[in-house]
Amino acid sequence: MNPPPLPLVAVVGRPNVGKSTLFNRLVGRRVAVVHREPGTTRDRIYGEVDWDDRRFGLVDTGGLIPGGREGLEEKIALQVAEAVREADLCLLAADIRQGLHPLDREVAGILRKQGKKVVTALNKADNPELELGAGDFASLGLEPVFPVSALHGLGVNDLLDAIVERLPRTAAHRRRRPASLAVVGRPNVGKSTLVNRLAGSDRVVVDERPGTTRDAVDTPILWRGRELNLIDTAGLQRRSHSQSPLDFFGLHRTREGIRRSDLVLLLLETPQPPTRTDANFIKLALENGKGCILGINKWDLAGKLSRREYGETLRHKLPFAGFLPVVFFSGLTGTGVRSLMETVFHVASRRSRKISTGVLNRILSRAQEQVPGRRRKHSSLKIYYAVQTRTAPPVFRLFVNDPELLSDNYRRYLENTLRRSCGFEGVPLRFELRKRRG
Repeated sequence: MNPPPLPLVAVVGRPNVGKSTLFNRLVGRRVAVVHREPGTTRDRIYGEVDWDDRRFGLVDTGGLIPGGREGLEEKIALQVAEAVREADLCLLAADIRQGLHPLDREVAGILRKQGKKVVTALNKADNPELELGAGDFASLGLEPVFPVSALHGLGVNDLLDAIVERLPRTAAHRRRRPASLAVVGRPNVGKSTLVNRLAGSDRVVVDERPGTTRDAVDTPILWRGRELNLIDTAGLQRRSHSQSPLDFFGLHRTREGIRRSDLVLLLLETPQPPTRTDANFIKLALENGKGCILGINKWDLAGKLSRREYGETLRHKLPFAGFLPVVFFSGLTGTGVRSLMETVFHVASRRSRKISTGVLNRILSRAQEQVPGRRRKHSSLKIYYAVQTRTAPPVFRLFVNDPELLSDNYRRYLENTLRRSCGFEGVPLRFELRKRRG
């Protein structure tokens, strides 16, 4: 039986009051991008908070401008409305330095109409004199009110006490962390469209303008009874001298999203071939031990291009990634998405697979009989014994006569042999060599 979902708190407020800084402070790590430019946060960004033996979900939202113009601001407003709808409590963030703003009153009015429990955080209260301005916000009628400094952590403990006191209690046991899948790719290859389809709702903003997603956005989903945490990342672009600070942060967040994920899905757009940027990020994922899948999106637009022809392009552009599964699909129509997700969960299970010592040694013994190691220094490599020491990714310790005798080609041969025999498709393998007498 699955445990009940965690209570959810939505951080809302007008633009540039420090919502993302407050979100990062409460979560305990930098998840949301923080920048002076208003409107930096556009999607719903999820995290979890542990406080006083309680755990709750936290969602950061874009700056709300009531009656905002059509276009991107309207889409951000829809994201905020959905976050408020699913939340058990709303955390209204305001800027105590600027005082009570007319937009603060409008946002407060929206929350009152929704009938949600509200706790108000007056951010940027970096000294006691600023706390005197807290009385102005009492007129909003959304108490309790807490002056805090998200940047320095002042007043945050009292704020957390008030939040957990007003949240519904859930089962005390902790859930096992689901696997995380980072969705990476160049701008406009359909990352956010795919995430929204898998989530069953518009969790992230989709816009025809490249670069709409700037954060590595976490979206927990349940796919046919199996949990998965999706990390939608900023579009990968080649470095340039004209790169803005926000583009730089987005690139950093993409790398961070890859590092904290278990699996990486590289999206490519039909009929475009992989670029050097695509190759670099797959290499980064493999170097960090992540399971990897190549997803060819928009295959409904392939025309006369065959899968075999595109597969040849992949082998030419990504010669190091021949063991990665390739799935052709359309995030817009949903064709092939089920196959894609089955492949994702298959790679996740293979990445955590443990091979018995007896089976492992029989496979490697047969591999040496069929293709002996190349002779160097008047000797050839001999593997006396092997044992798997880790999973996720799999690590194998080999006891050999001389570790220096293992060439790169023979290492790849042993890896491919293990993949064929044990089904490690899409999974990087690691060898640790130890010198030992025969």
